[in-house]
Amino acid sequence: MRRASFTAALVIVVAAAAYGGYWLWRSAEDRTWALTSTAGAPTRAIPLFIANGCAGCHQITGVPGARGKTGPPLSGISERQYIGGVLTNTPDNLISWIRAARAINPQTAMPTTNVSEQDARDMAAYLYALN
Repeated sequence: MRRASFTAALVIVVAAAAYGGYWLWRSAEDRTWALTSTAGAPTRAIPLFIANGCAGCHQITGVPGARGKTGPPLSGISERQYIGGVLTNTPDNLISWIRAARAINPQTAMPTTNVSEQDARDMAAYLYALN
């Protein structure tokens, strides 16, 4: 009985360690992909989200006060098929959406931000790295 309990506990510990290692590897891979695919710097994004009012409408992990309910939560965006319900989820499309959503879909509640392309790249890099 003790041996079976020990074996079960050992299997659980090994599985948890393997999953933790996979999660760390996957997170690093996601961050690398986010940086290279957007040519952005996620470290510059948090002040941009705040200054442009994104935090008022969206929940954005890691952004102080970003608890908005008007727009969708932005964590896990890289796993979604569409941006704003109309664009295929690609880095270029996300950057365009961040800059001028109403030019793409005049019916969206998302305002046109007119942020610079680099600012939009930084914001997109942050959002894609959130996974």
